[in-house]
Amino acid sequence: MKLSDVSIDRPVFTTMCTIAMMVMGGLAVDRLGIDLFPDVSFPIVAITTTYPGAGPAEIEEQVSKPIEDAISTINGVDVVRSFSRDSVSVVVVQFALDVNELEANVDARDRLQQVRALLPDSAKDPVLQKFDPSAAPIMTYAVRASRSPIEITRLVEDVIRPGLEAVSGVGAVTVRGGTERELQVELEAAKLQAVGLSVGAVNQILRAESVDVPGGRLTTAGKEFAVKASGRFRSPDDVGNLVLTSRPDGTQLRVRDVGTVVDGNTEMRTITRVNGERAVIFDVMKQAGANTVAVSDDVVERLADLETRLDKDVRVTLVTQQARFIKNNIAKLRGHLIVGGLLAVLVIFLFMLDLRSTLISAVALPTSVVATFFAMWQMGFSFNILSMLALTLAIGLLIDDSVVVRENIFRHLEAGENPIEAARKGTSEIALAVLATTLTICAVFIPVAFMQGLIGRFFKQFGLTLTAAVLMSLLVSFTLDPMLSARVAQRVDPDHHDKMRRHWFYGPFLRFYEWMDDEYRALLRVVLTWRKTTMAAAAGLFFGSLALVPFMGSEFFSPGDQGKFKIAFEAPAGIAIADSDALARQAEQLVRSVPEVKDVVTTVGVDRDASKFTLQVLTTLKDERTTTIAEIMEQTRAKIGTVPGVTFKVSIPGMIEGGAVAEPLPVQLLLTGPDLRVLEPIAERTYEMMKQVPGAADVGIDLRPGSPEQRFVVDRSRAADRGVSFATAAMALRNAIEGEIVGTMPDAGDDVEVRVRLREQDRDNVARLRELVVPSRTGQMVRLDEIVDIVETPTPASITHANRQRAVTLTANLRGRSLGEVVADIEKGLAKDPLPPGYMFRFEGQAKDMKDTARSMGIALMLAVVFIYLILASQFESFVHPFTIMLALPLAIIGALAALFLADVPIGMPAMIGIILLMGLVTKNGILLVDYTNQVRERTGKAPVDALLEAAPVRLRPIVMTSAAIVLGELPTALSQAEGSEFNIPMAVAVIGGVITSTFLTLLVVPVAYVWIDRFSIKRFHQAQSPPPATSAAVPAGHDGRLTTDD
Repeated sequence: MKLSDVSIDRPVFTTMCTIAMMVMGGLAVDRLGIDLFPDVSFPIVAITTTYPGAGPAEIEEQVSKPIEDAISTINGVDVVRSFSRDSVSVVVVQFALDVNELEANVDARDRLQQVRALLPDSAKDPVLQKFDPSAAPIMTYAVRASRSPIEITRLVEDVIRPGLEAVSGVGAVTVRGGTERELQVELEAAKLQAVGLSVGAVNQILRAESVDVPGGRLTTAGKEFAVKASGRFRSPDDVGNLVLTSRPDGTQLRVRDVGTVVDGNTEMRTITRVNGERAVIFDVMKQAGANTVAVSDDVVERLADLETRLDKDVRVTLVTQQARFIKNNIAKLRGHLIVGGLLAVLVIFLFMLDLRSTLISAVALPTSVVATFFAMWQMGFSFNILSMLALTLAIGLLIDDSVVVRENIFRHLEAGENPIEAARKGTSEIALAVLATTLTICAVFIPVAFMQGLIGRFFKQFGLTLTAAVLMSLLVSFTLDPMLSARVAQRVDPDHHDKMRRHWFYGPFLRFYEWMDDEYRALLRVVLTWRKTTMAAAAGLFFGSLALVPFMGSEFFSPGDQGKFKIAFEAPAGIAIADSDALARQAEQLVRSVPEVKDVVTTVGVDRDASKFTLQVLTTLKDERTTTIAEIMEQTRAKIGTVPGVTFKVSIPGMIEGGAVAEPLPVQLLLTGPDLRVLEPIAERTYEMMKQVPGAADVGIDLRPGSPEQRFVVDRSRAADRGVSFATAAMALRNAIEGEIVGTMPDAGDDVEVRVRLREQDRDNVARLRELVVPSRTGQMVRLDEIVDIVETPTPASITHANRQRAVTLTANLRGRSLGEVVADIEKGLAKDPLPPGYMFRFEGQAKDMKDTARSMGIALMLAVVFIYLILASQFESFVHPFTIMLALPLAIIGALAALFLADVPIGMPAMIGIILLMGLVTKNGILLVDYTNQVRERTGKAPVDALLEAAPVRLRPIVMTSAAIVLGELPTALSQAEGSEFNIPMAVAVIGGVITSTFLTLLVVPVAYVWIDRFSIKRFHQAQSPPPATSAAVPAGHDGRLTTDD
C-alpha cells in the first residue's frame, strides 16, 4: 500500500506529521468550549404580550387571536400555539426546520408591527423572543438582606444586574420575586363625588401636568441654550399639591384634598424564598454559543468583585449552577476515557504477549484522540456529553485498526521475516479489509449525524465526532503503526514460540490461546457440518431476543439524577396570594424535613397566577447519598400529600427538552377541536381514564377554573338614555380598580411610576363598585349601577390554542413503568372512546419525540445497511458475497436486547444508538474473517470449507482481542454511578452485551453463510457455463467442496 510504504521508507517525515497532528490537537483543546449539550438552534419564536387586568377570555379574543391570525400567514410556519392567561398572552410559533431563522424572525416582527394597531391601547407592545434550547439559566442566585424588598430589588437592578450583564458571554440576567417603588395616588370615592370629579378626570389632569416639553433653542449673547418646560413631579409632595380645579369661592382643589399620595411599591404578584427566608432571585442566562463553564467562572469572579461594594448585611448566595454538573460529568467521561483506554491496552498486551507490539498499538489511542480534537475544533464542536460519549464509545474502535494491522505484521515476524518486510506485507495484506471495516463504521454513524428533526441536530456532533475519530485511527494504522513496526520491532527468533510456552507468565496465556484456536476449529467443523441447524439456532436466538421487547418498555431519554426536582402546586382558583403563600410555607416545611433535601427555592404566583406555586428542590449530590432521586421524590410525595386543597406534580428536569414551552412531565396529550363545549367533556373523560392507567402519576389537566369573574354588563339602552357610552363606563371601572400610570418621578437615575386609582376600601367589593360615578355627555355624574347589570361567571385559568383551534393538554408523570408502556395503555383507552369529526388527539413532548426518534432511527438504520452493502460489494468485488456478512447483522441485536433486559434498562435513544453501532462492529468482524478466507483460497486454491478451517482460527485472536478491548473500554461507562450517567449507561450496556454475543455468533454464522453464498454463486456460474473439472484438495471427511452434509 503506497501510504504505508511512504511511512516505512520515510520515518522522520511520518514522525513529524504525527507530532504536527498532536500539536494541532493540543492547541484545539484550549479552544474547544465545554457545555452540557451541543449548541443547536431551532426556528422557534415566542411572542409575549402583557395586557394588565385582562382575564384569559379577553386575552384570547383581543390579543392572542389577532396575533395568531397575523403570524399564521407567514411562509414556513409549522405549528402555532397560544396560551392566554391572566394579563398575559404567549404565542409560540414553530417554523419548519429548513426555514431560515433570520428571515423567519424578520417576517414575524413585520407581522407584529402590522397587528399592533388591532390590539387594545392598554396592552403593552408584543415582545418577540427567539427560542434557544440553551437559554435555560446556567446559574441562579438568591439575594437576602435586613432591609425592605424594594431596597433589595433596587440593589439587584442597579448594581448586580448591570455588572453581570457586562460579562462576556452573559445573555441576560432576569430578576424575580422583587418589587419596585411606586407612587400611588389613592383617591376617595366620596370626596370625588362631592366635588363632581371622576378618577378619569383626575388622570387626565395629572397626565397633562407631569411632562417635560421641549421649547426649542435660544441664542443670546453668543451662546445657545436648550429651552424646556419642566412639569415632571420631583417629589410625592409635588403630586399632592397639584391643583385639580378652582372652587367657586376662589379656593383651589388639590390632589391631597380628594386622596392620599402613598410612597409604596408595585403590587406583589410573585413571592420568592430560599429555605423559608424571603429573597430576591436572579437567573443568569448565557448567550447562544457561549461556553457555559467559562461564562460561569467569569460570573463568579465578577460577582466576587461586586460583593465588595455591597453592605455587610447583603448576602448573595449561589443556589444552582449548571457548570458544576457539566464539569463533573465531563470529568467522569474523561476518566472513563482514560480507564477504558488503559483496559483496552491491557487486553492487547494479554493477547499479543509482546510489550513492543502492545506499545506500538497503544500509541494509536492518544494520537487518534488528540487528532480528533483538532477535527472537532474545525467543525465548530465543543466538549459536551454527546461528543465525549462518542470518544468514550470509540475507545475500542480507535485501537482496533492498529491492533489488526500490528497483529498481522507480528504474524509475519513470527514466520521469520525481517521487520521492514513484515511491515510492508502485513499492512498491504490487511489494508483493504481494515479500510472496509472503518468505512462501515462511518456508514453506520453518518446517517445518525444527519437525521432529521430535533434529535438529528443534537446527535450531529456525536455522529461526526465518532466518524472523525475512526478515520484518524485509520490514518494512524496506515502510517505510524507500520513505521514503528518496521523501525522498532525486532525479528522473532525461530525458537521464540518455544521460549514463550515455557515462560512463567506468558506460557499459560499462550497455551490457552492455542487451546482456544483448537477448540474453535473443532467447533467450526461441527457448525459447518450442521449448517441448517446452526442457522436455525441463530434465527431462534434472534427471534427469542425480539420476544423480550414487550417486557422491556421504551423511553425517550432517562431524565437522570442531577440532584434536583420540581414540585408544581395548584391551589383553588381565586385564592388570594397571601393564602397561597401560607400553603406554600406549609409545603416548604414538609419538603425540608426529607433527610436528603438540601435547599428549597419557593416561587408563589407563577405566571402571575396566585393559585400556582412551585418548589425547586435541591438534594445532596448523587455520590454523597445512598438513596436515588426517584426514592427521594416518592418520600416527598408522601409528605406533601397532606397539604389541604392543592394538587401537585413532581417532575425531574429532562436531559433534553424538545420545545419552546417545555413541560417537564414525560406524558403530554393534546386534545384539539373547534368547540370548547364539546372538547371539555371529552377532556374530562380522558382525564379520568388516564388516572386509571397503571404507572401514570400526577395526572393533570389544564382545563381548570380560574378566578371567578364579575362581569359588568352595560345595558346600552339605559346608558344611552343617560348619555354614557360603553367606553366611558368600561374605563371608569378600569381606572377605579387597576388604575393608570399617569407619569413618572425621577429617583437617583431611575423613574418611579405614578399610579392613580381608588383607595382599596372603595374598590374591595362589588357593592362599592356599584356606587362608582361616571360622567355623562351633559356633564352630570351617573352611578354605575344605573347602567350595568353585574353577573358572576366562571372563567378558565388558561386558554390554549393549537393551530388556532381550542386545545386541552393532559399531562402525567411516570411511576414504576416506562413511557412507552404508559403511552400504549393511554392509546388503548382513547381507542375505546372515539372522537367526533373535527376533534383529534396527539402526543407531545417526550412521547412525540420518542416516536419521531424511533422513526428517524429506523431510516438511519436502513441507510446504514444500504451503505454497508455498497462498501462490502466494493471490497469483495461481488454483488452476492456481501450477504455473507450481512446475514450476521441481526446477531448484533441478540446480546444487546438480552443485556438491556437483564440490566432492567428500557429501550431509549442511547440504547438504539448502541445497537446501530453494533451493526458496524458485526460487519467489521465478518470482513476480517471473509477477507482472509478469500486470500487463502486465492493463494492455495482450497475449497471453501478448507479455507475457512485455515483462515478462521488465524483471525480468531484479532477478532476476540478487538472485541474484548471494546467491552473493557465501555465497562467504566456501564458501571458508572456519576451524575448524568443515566444518559450513557444504556448505550454502553447495549454495546457490551451485543459485542459479547455477536462476536461469538459471528465466528460461527458467517462461515456457514459464506459456504451457502459461495455455493449459490457456483450454481449460478454453472448455469451459465459448463462446470470446470473439480479440484482435489485434502478435505476432511464429510467436508468436501460440494458441501453434501446437512446442506
